[in-house]
Amino acid sequence: MKKKYSRQLSSSERIYLAYNSICPPFSNQMILEGDGKPDIDAFRNAIEKASMANPGSRVKIKGFLGATRLVDSGVTPELRVANGNEWNGLGPENAPFLLKDISPVDAGGCEVVIIEGNPQRIAFRTHHSIMDARGTLLWAADIFRVLRNEAPLGSDSTITEPEIAGTYQKNGRIPPGHNFIAPTGKPEGCDRGVAWQRLSIQGKKPELLPMVAFLLANEARKYSDGNVRIAVPVDMRFRQEGLRSTGNLTNLIYLDISPDTTVDEIASNIKFQLENKYDGMIYKRDGLIRFIPLSLIKKEVLKEISDKNRTGLYRNSGILSNPGKLSPDQFSGGNFTMKTGFFIPPGQESMPIFVAMSGTDTSVEIVFSIPKTLASSGRMEKLIKAVENGLTSGAAIPGHNKIN
Repeated sequence: MKKKYSRQLSSSERIYLAYNSICPPFSNQMILEGDGKPDIDAFRNAIEKASMANPGSRVKIKGFLGATRLVDSGVTPELRVANGNEWNGLGPENAPFLLKDISPVDAGGCEVVIIEGNPQRIAFRTHHSIMDARGTLLWAADIFRVLRNEAPLGSDSTITEPEIAGTYQKNGRIPPGHNFIAPTGKPEGCDRGVAWQRLSIQGKKPELLPMVAFLLANEARKYSDGNVRIAVPVDMRFRQEGLRSTGNLTNLIYLDISPDTTVDEIASNIKFQLENKYDGMIYKRDGLIRFIPLSLIKKEVLKEISDKNRTGLYRNSGILSNPGKLSPDQFSGGNFTMKTGFFIPPGQESMPIFVAMSGTDTSVEIVFSIPKTLASSGRMEKLIKAVENGLTSGAAIPGHNKIN
């Protein structure tokens, strides 16, 4: 008999559970837009079969503190149908179906939402404590494989991010002080929660990630002088050939961007860090977090948010995530044809901005998530417009431009 899927809850995943109690939902939300009227029964059957092949989508939390594990519950993720006729897909307004809390505490950490409207949309929602964006893609792709009468590829790896990092990188890192400025200036007021907006740009944008990092740094220095550091999540799955996992196997590299840094230099820095396996560097004291009660983690995060609102300085200037290009061939089936797609970042208030980039061969989709204390007074719209202008006008040309 095949052994039941079970893996350790990592330190970062424990933090994500605490984040969810502060600014829910702390979830990956992949939204596909397209045509057709999805076959509800076919989707329900496909979710069951694909989730059976990817038991990481069905996990439930068991155990306490350092012994906490994610164990296959055998419960198929829920399929919901929602009315999306009033939602334009550009922000959170008129989308209450994206606010439902999902949690692995009760084996409900993943779900699929068919959002009826024009265009037709489908949301794949996964709690970040059990999956990262690439894990969400893997699970969703298998659902569409079943819808096209193909066998799901499945995944059963139980490796965690510290374990995979330890297979190729023995060096750790020590975090710097919280002294990085935000792309929106200093916080205003004390509103809780985050705001998000989507930017769609037609055509391909080479060196997209370095260009957006450059533009974010440029905006930050319009408000004040200071240090700019952009965090970039790296999917570590490529470090093990053939590895398939729906878990959290992402670690960060950091881009320190000075006033004279060019886009080309940012791109070279990313390449250098990957070649030298910086993505495997784990913070040395992170392992201790597994043994800290969630109530204490939550208290510390709330204190950090309060401190940031007072000082306007952060552990980094923002997170810039690129889950990857979405292929209509891979995400179509069950009477649904995908045209484009985007990711809504998890809501968090302790960092200035979380940007998720995706799209297709013909378009770029960028979603900006910013704490309300930093998004106010039109600053979010101003930032997004600056990024749009920079990407569409060629203002940020690799090897030529510097931050003004």
